[in-house]
Amino acid sequence: MELRHLRYFVAVAEEGSFLRAAGRLRVAQPALSKQIRDLEREVGVKLFERLPRGARVTRAGEQFLSNARSALESATRAVSTARRTDSASGLKFAHSDLYVYTPVLVKLLAAFRQACPETPLRVVRVNEVDQPAALREQRIDVAATFVATWPVPGLEALQLADCAVTGVLLPATHPLAAERRIRLRDLSDLVWLHPSQHTRPELYRALRTALESRGLVPTRHRGRRGDIGANVAIAAGDAWALANPAVAALYADMQGSIVHRPFVDAPIPMWFALVWRDDSSPLVDTLVRVARGLASPAARTRSTA
Repeated sequence: MELRHLRYFVAVAEEGSFLRAAGRLRVAQPALSKQIRDLEREVGVKLFERLPRGARVTRAGEQFLSNARSALESATRAVSTARRTDSASGLKFAHSDLYVYTPVLVKLLAAFRQACPETPLRVVRVNEVDQPAALREQRIDVAATFVATWPVPGLEALQLADCAVTGVLLPATHPLAAERRIRLRDLSDLVWLHPSQHTRPELYRALRTALESRGLVPTRHRGRRGDIGANVAIAAGDAWALANPAVAALYADMQGSIVHRPFVDAPIPMWFALVWRDDSSPLVDTLVRVARGLASPAARTRSTA
């Protein structure tokens, strides 16, 4: 027996008609009749007298009606209590390094605050390597992260921004800086500065695989330790880094030391996305709904929820 059986039974009893109850419940009458027959079979008694015009509750049905209403009221109270408790504890939102996508997150959280002004919102920093476990253990409710595969294995996800990599940052003194477009395989003499293998191992592996499939097997590489260190290494003529147009825009005034050059190879897919468990709370559902409202039409289609 499920709650819907009780809701259907109460609706027929109150309407005195299978047809009117079906309209109230917005279900097909044959489906409603079947559910009531299933309920009677499970209970073991006849709950309705079927009349030429309508239905009348039997004496056994009258007793069942009182208890059915109580059960539905108890279920409603249980849901309300759970939702109040969830709202009181607030939403635990995690992120790692954001870089140029900080404004995307700021706009999202401001919109959520406007939608749920009374809900506590706790924002914490969690490395991407730790986010899946934190979600599974319910230490966080949702996370903003960079992903290079879609859909995201084991999680629901919604794209916030397309971060596809289409170019590189190079030392202005490197011979390739004189080219308008480059080939990735020509970068083998420089050190590849990549996402940390410790904090972003999945992203690192996806990018390395993408480079190898495009003809570049990086023999010299090291994890990127912040923007300042990376900028110094690139400007010194020793290193290069992958970049998309949003990242490249930050280097527009550094042409004398660091230049951005598109590559002729296929773009490397990447997204900035929200990820959450498939058994999410109403607060997470609200956040996702707000995020969809802010996202572009193309981004809205990139959802596994």
